Amino acid sequence: MLFDTNLLMAAFERPVDVIRRVEELLEAKIEPIILKAQLQELEKIALSEKRWKASRMARAVLDYVRFKFKVIEGCGESVDDAIVEAAKREGCIVATNDRELRRRLRSIGLGVIYMKGDGRFELEGYQP
Repeated sequence: MLFDTNLLMAAFERPVDVIRRVEELLEAKIEPIILKAQLQELEKIALSEKRWKASRMARAVLDYVRFKFKVIEGCGESVDDAIVEAAKREGCIVATNDRELRRRLRSIGLGVIYMKGDGRFELEGYQP
């Protein structure tokens, strides 16, 4: 199960235990995965002095991810490209709130989980 940083940041605003919620939705244990490039993206946000709230949130997400997630390599021109390639390679569902990324993943037959405004999680495009 590959997680996008935007979903993790949104979940930390609520706060929501994303791993538990996804496991409940899928009715299965998952291995949470994040890309090395996403960690670097979070580290950059965490160091931002101009975006204090986002910086604080990114530090909390980093602490959580380093403790609970498996970090894998990804390749692509952008982080979204790397997520798509890693999801295809690993054959896994992606948890993201990015509409464009969700559309790309569904168009190639990969499942997507996203968090709705009320904090509920939805699964789309997945056929077990």
